[in-house]
Amino acid sequence: MPCACANCLQHASTLGLADKQVSKAAIRKAFRAQAKLWHPDRFENDEVKRLEAEEHFKQIQVAYRELWEHHEHPRQWSVEEPFPQRKAPDNSPRISFGGAPGCFVAPDFSLLADRIIARHLPNPENAMAIVDLSGRGSKASTFDQFILFTRDAILVRNARKIISLLWYTDLGEISLVDQRKEGKLGFWQRTAERISGIEQKYALEIQRRDGTHFCTIVGQVDDSVKKVIYIFLLQMRSHSRF
Repeated sequence: MPCACANCLQHASTLGLADKQVSKAAIRKAFRAQAKLWHPDRFENDEVKRLEAEEHFKQIQVAYRELWEHHEHPRQWSVEEPFPQRKAPDNSPRISFGGAPGCFVAPDFSLLADRIIARHLPNPENAMAIVDLSGRGSKASTFDQFILFTRDAILVRNARKIISLLWYTDLGEISLVDQRKEGKLGFWQRTAERISGIEQKYALEIQRRDGTHFCTIVGQVDDSVKKVIYIFLLQMRSHSRF
């Protein structure tokens, strides 16, 4: 009989299956349809869409594999525990910036990053990564502005020293916006690029689930860092809604 554990219900949703009591034939058919829709090769001329498609494609493959396995070996839950507990923190998606300047990942935080984290988190062990948004490129990090990723939420400190928090469960649209019009940046983007020495092709926009704006990252870090954050947040949004 089909499995009705929380993970399988989420995987069924990923494949677009509304019926909880799905057959193996329905699982296979849904997987093929979603794989065709989100295959990265369809977006080879659009880098942003291709990155998003790659992430969707991975989720589709995981959903298909686990639905198929659990269909044959359903997981049973006791009466005392009708629904599974949320996964342990160490199962959360990982993040890596490849040693980019001003970017640190647990447990290899700099001394200053550790101080910033301890100052802003009741439990510093929840910190996953922090990125300096002070716009100083390869110069020493100051963390006058930063984005901090914990296991549950994002904290951003802006130029006004205002701290904003967004739970992953409240994450909405995440977009990499190409700022170049006809291959060229606008005047203000070009000016910011010259001052900071940082590539400015993309802006990373993060919204809340209700559609309101949370933050935008433009010239504070280069595009490679924005892309890492973009993929990580897509993963965290999906992971937090299991």
